[in-house]
Amino acid sequence: MSEAASHVEQLAEPVAEIERSGGSAAQAPTGPTEAATSSSKRPAPRYIAFMNQKGGVGKTTTTVNIGAALALSGRKVLMIDLDPQAHLTLHLGVEPENLEASVYDLLADENVSALEVVQQVRKRLSLLPAEVNLAGIESELAPAMVTGKAQRMLRQKCQPLLEAEAFDYVLIDCPPSLGLLTINALTLANEVIVPMQPHFLALQGLSKLLETVQLVRQSFNPQLTVAGVVLCMHESQTILAGEVLNDLTNFLEASRGTDVPWANAQLFQPPVRRNIKLAESPSFGKTIFDYAPDCHGASDYRKLAAALVAQQTGKSSA
Repeated sequence: MSEAASHVEQLAEPVAEIERSGGSAAQAPTGPTEAATSSSKRPAPRYIAFMNQKGGVGKTTTTVNIGAALALSGRKVLMIDLDPQAHLTLHLGVEPENLEASVYDLLADENVSALEVVQQVRKRLSLLPAEVNLAGIESELAPAMVTGKAQRMLRQKCQPLLEAEAFDYVLIDCPPSLGLLTINALTLANEVIVPMQPHFLALQGLSKLLETVQLVRQSFNPQLTVAGVVLCMHESQTILAGEVLNDLTNFLEASRGTDVPWANAQLFQPPVRRNIKLAESPSFGKTIFDYAPDCHGASDYRKLAAALVAQQTGKSSA
């Protein structure tokens, strides 16, 4: 087992021990998916964690721009920034130092509700923002880890907001690590999307990441699945990109018919082409659709959002 997965297993072990001894771990209220799907008139909301333990792979860029594309297409979207670097927050034009309340306050203070933290940053697009203090939350919540409460804190604290607002998509930007914040994201989510670069080392990291998803599904969230992989900074003309694409396709196909969380995962199309406009837009606090709506990056993320919707509806995204 990898070192990262071993750390996740340590986070899960207290809860597993309670369950083995006949007790019950601290439970959150009725899950957000159940609470938000009482209406038969609309599809069930999707709770998606964007996850990769390696930084600089396009994870935040993908979360922001898929979310923005979904909002522009008429869906109501909530984004949750769980990265202490607050890159998603900054990408949406929100300055962390000016926040009255953030995800840190939400997790650290039992009296703070997500309804007090949420901000509307665009039409149909809301944000639970992050700040640097979030980096210390794991040590602050350590006493609550033995009962499993710390691992389910995000799910519990978001409940009032998710019941009050009829979101179609809740997108969670995970930190580039496999610690307590990521466990919270995976406990709230019902799906995982993995943004990654088409490199061989990224394939090695993917296996460790999927190991973590498997452990979280066994310990905290039996409904958790992997929706798929998004290739970022793709250069289709290179031999390396073609070889990685082939290996990844074979890996996903080999899992079909098994009971692993990624058995139905897909390689989302199209890959996101390397595009300087995507790199520039965060410094202006803009999504790619605000900054350069006609560039290749905007086109790719618009199509990816359509593919994500099509995955749920079973229709072609063409």
